[in-house]
Amino acid sequence: MSRPIGQRRRFSIFNKLVVAFLVVISPLYVLGSFINEKGAQTIKSEITNSLKQQANFYLMSLENEFERMAILQREFMNDEDLESLSMLAERMSNYERLSAMKKLHTRLSLIKASSMYISVARAYIPAVSRTVSSNRLVDPLDQVQIDQLKEDAFRSAPPFVYSDNRMYIREYYPTPFNLDKQNPAFILELEISIPALQRYLQQLPGHAGGGAILIHEDAVIVSEQDRLQDDHIRKGAGDAKPSADNVSLSLQNKDYLTVTMESAKLNSSMVVYVPEQEIMGPIQRYRVYLFLISGISLVTLIVFAYWIYRIIHRPLRKLVGAFRKVEAGILQVEIKHNSRDEFQYLYERFNNMAAHLNKLIYEVYEQQIHLQKSELKQLQSQINPHFLYNSFYLLYRMTKAEDYENSTRFTKYLGDYFQYITRNGKEEVRLEEEFHHVKVYTEIQSIRFHDRIHVLLQDVPERYRDLALPRLILQPIVENAYQHGFASSTENCRLVIRMEETRSTDGTPLLHVIVQDNGNGLTHEELEKWSQLFKLELPAAEVTGMLNVHRRLRLKYGEAAKLMVENAEPSGLTVTLVIPVEQS
Repeated sequence: MSRPIGQRRRFSIFNKLVVAFLVVISPLYVLGSFINEKGAQTIKSEITNSLKQQANFYLMSLENEFERMAILQREFMNDEDLESLSMLAERMSNYERLSAMKKLHTRLSLIKASSMYISVARAYIPAVSRTVSSNRLVDPLDQVQIDQLKEDAFRSAPPFVYSDNRMYIREYYPTPFNLDKQNPAFILELEISIPALQRYLQQLPGHAGGGAILIHEDAVIVSEQDRLQDDHIRKGAGDAKPSADNVSLSLQNKDYLTVTMESAKLNSSMVVYVPEQEIMGPIQRYRVYLFLISGISLVTLIVFAYWIYRIIHRPLRKLVGAFRKVEAGILQVEIKHNSRDEFQYLYERFNNMAAHLNKLIYEVYEQQIHLQKSELKQLQSQINPHFLYNSFYLLYRMTKAEDYENSTRFTKYLGDYFQYITRNGKEEVRLEEEFHHVKVYTEIQSIRFHDRIHVLLQDVPERYRDLALPRLILQPIVENAYQHGFASSTENCRLVIRMEETRSTDGTPLLHVIVQDNGNGLTHEELEKWSQLFKLELPAAEVTGMLNVHRRLRLKYGEAAKLMVENAEPSGLTVTLVIPVEQS
């Protein structure tokens, strides 16, 4: 089956024109995109360098501040009052101890005031079981607290200690000390103000929606503007020591530019992030130009495509539609075109062709009808005449044997039989009449073979009794069973004639008339030969027997009707006539 013209045309003129237009406009679009991208890269590079310098400055400032605090802490370890309380407390009176603690409290307060990042300065003194801090003069100190402080020294990465969501800088004296057997003489602790660090980090980006994150091995300090946002940025940039290069992240449908700086002194990393939307402001003008060019190109393409459709594609589709109607057999078709152009000339030539083709087909159709009627007459006359000779010879033997009862019945069957086959007035008969004729034929054969062949003939269903079909369409198949199926033996022979209802793949109702015997059957080669014969268009003069039936079915019903031959189980042959019910 041929494909439609639209499917067979792989690349139409319309598609070629549209592609040509795209080829012309694409370089302009690519150039605009290139300019926009280069501008974006330039601005992004400048902003990135600025962020790196700013982050480096803030990180160095933070390093210097923490280094200064560490120096103060180490110098404070030489304090005389601290040494006396930690090593000579047993020799001191209560007054001396209290006086030393007050002096120690004063100096710790000075250390706290020296930096905005110190919230509390403490001195843990196990010898007197007391803690002196900048906020409170004296607090008790038990062994549990001391053990916890010792464990923190071995668990945390310097210079910071994180415990209970707090951040500390601690100095132990002496160092090192034994974790299990020895308590340090004293411990100096600076508690870092996390809110102060957060405020410091918040100042760093310099853009709305930006922030900074300080990442240590044990904890993370984020800016205080949006902690949830900072957490997303931290996870995107990497939880542990991200790369020093700038990274673009897309989080919660928002793009960020991140810069990461490493600090060996603080054993930490600082991640600075800024929304790209905030820093890419100048590039928006280029993007507007690009979108404007894209919009103009799209509108131009739509207008151009519609114009092409109006003047070329639509008339072509109209012409293709007319050709498809002719292909489908609709020849009374005429197409019109209002414009006086090349399509009007094509339409006029097509209309003339369709009219002339319709005239020729009508003439050929009439000739074909007459030819089919002549072939039907000729095919009907090709019934095998040797049946007549055998019948009269059998009648002669019965009469000679004075079997008048069977001879009377036999002559009645012969009369009905020859009356049916010689009646040329009707080309078609009802299915009930055709089955009655087959029954008469099988009765004649039963008398001939002395009832050694058992025949089972199904009654015609009432809804199919008036079904019209060509006359003498079943007898040749039944006759073939007697001549070839039971040729070698007539013992225990069985012949079944029945009907089945089915539907074709397109839903057309079909009637199957099945003639099945338990005779010899056919070999695989013989079945293949029959299949090939059914496909050949033989002249009417060369068609006999079952080919006669197949040819008449095709002449009457077309391609939907057919004759099928296959071997039966366990032996014999099955011949099936397929008749379209609607066409009947």
